[in-house]
Amino acid sequence: MKLNTRITWPAWAWVNSTVDIISELYAELGYDLITDIEYESRIKWWVNFFDVNISDKEEKFLTKYVDIVLAFNAESLEKQMHSLKENSTIIINSKWINKLKEKGLNFDNFNVLELEITDKYDNTYLLWIYAKYLNLDLNIILEKIEKVFAKKWNDTVELNKNIVKNIFDTYEIKNKSNITLKRVWESKETIYWNKSLTKWAIEWGLEFYSAYPMTPASTILSEVINDGRIKYFQAEDEVAVINSALWASYTWARAMSGSSGGWFALMSEALSFAIQAEFPITVVLSQRAGPSTGTPTYHEAWDINYALNPTFGDFDHVVMYPSTLEEAYNFWGLALNIADKYQSIVLVLMDKQSSEMVGTIWELNVPKMDRWVMLENPGEDYKRYELNETWISPRVKVGTKNGDFIATSYEHDEYWATSEDPLVKKAFTEKRWKKLENFFEREWYSWYEVVNPNAKKMLIVTSFTSYTAREFVKNNSEFGLIIIKFLKPLDARLRKEIENKEEIIFIENNYSGQLENYISKEFGLKYIPNLKISNLRKYDLFPFYIEDFNELKK
Repeated sequence: MKLNTRITWPAWAWVNSTVDIISELYAELGYDLITDIEYESRIKWWVNFFDVNISDKEEKFLTKYVDIVLAFNAESLEKQMHSLKENSTIIINSKWINKLKEKGLNFDNFNVLELEITDKYDNTYLLWIYAKYLNLDLNIILEKIEKVFAKKWNDTVELNKNIVKNIFDTYEIKNKSNITLKRVWESKETIYWNKSLTKWAIEWGLEFYSAYPMTPASTILSEVINDGRIKYFQAEDEVAVINSALWASYTWARAMSGSSGGWFALMSEALSFAIQAEFPITVVLSQRAGPSTGTPTYHEAWDINYALNPTFGDFDHVVMYPSTLEEAYNFWGLALNIADKYQSIVLVLMDKQSSEMVGTIWELNVPKMDRWVMLENPGEDYKRYELNETWISPRVKVGTKNGDFIATSYEHDEYWATSEDPLVKKAFTEKRWKKLENFFEREWYSWYEVVNPNAKKMLIVTSFTSYTAREFVKNNSEFGLIIIKFLKPLDARLRKEIENKEEIIFIENNYSGQLENYISKEFGLKYIPNLKISNLRKYDLFPFYIEDFNELKK
């Protein structure tokens, strides 16, 4: 069973608790769950919606069309009519449905549950009518009310308990659903993605986070603040953000910063400095639709090129792009480990869909921190930037005897002294590149994943688009799937997965085909005989739905 519920409301109202309750109810019953929130940056006269997609199978994917909609006013429903299917269920206050009928809208093809509500608790009544409509267990509902509303006003819990009990006792549903939501697996945990970043990165040893709020990365900072376990700095701009993270790194703290494209642009100079001074730093780049301010609360993947080339100068770095919630757990630790080990910058690409998604997760591995080369007792001849066979110089903690050095933006020799010697410049340029040369031989993680490897047509995707792409491939065996998880360095073994195929299809949320252009150039795909290269691109502000993939079958 697959069910998509849409909660829609005016932009000036916020109904996170309603979404939290629904998600928690489904997770309690063991359903697999993925959400998609869409909201305007403008407030007046606009509406938002939140989709909760559930399945009784081990699968997560987004669908364009809605089975049930909870509409909090007339305008909210009117703007969602195009997403309703025949016989979709509408749960709404009767005064709003009457208003829409007066405008000439026809609801004959829908199952409308009209609710007589005269007080201010529309969202609460709609939620519990929804629960009764789907034959949810009352005791489970009461338990989740306690959990979700526990941190709110004291009377909120009792208010909701009284309303739901009254509805279950007295409210008669004329066209009752034939769906009975019963337990399908053991209870699962739900996680909000940006919250997971906070929680999991701290488990991996994160000690300092700095940021200036910018959608969709803003809530990473708020979750760090709410967590309370690590130091943080909410700076006045991204110049201060990245520099504060660098100096935290200088003191041996595991440091991270996060932003979106517009503010990330201000980090360029400091990131270049981090490369020169060999400071470990992890930066989250959560993409949104640009350019400039663009459409700031919507989804697109415009910054792939930017992540690959984030600053000036000649150097190499790491760009990661997690594709599942469980994988992201490991990626936060891996990003921090790699930054420390290779004394370089690591960029973790996200996007609006992944940043603001709620999903269920399976069992996670226990993290293991790896900081690699560190000297506890350096000799008097300590060379901070020592040239050796690994191309990675040993670090010391600030304050260690004989471990003093100057972190400079200038080219320098092994001791950190400024140098313009051609041989020094040559040696250290090579150092900055060669320490990542054998990356895939040193590290253990799967840098890409292949689904249905024998297929002659292969989709190539990144990020959480992989969830929906997996579902398409599962039901269309002529297609396979390659999920790229590391954009830089790019695993050369990936070319072998491509070169014997009839067709490869790049799936990406941008107009210019940034992923396609990058992979094609790196692997010389246009020179592979008989290989057809095509694409499916989407840049209408929304992520890929399962219906979008059906275009590939035409």
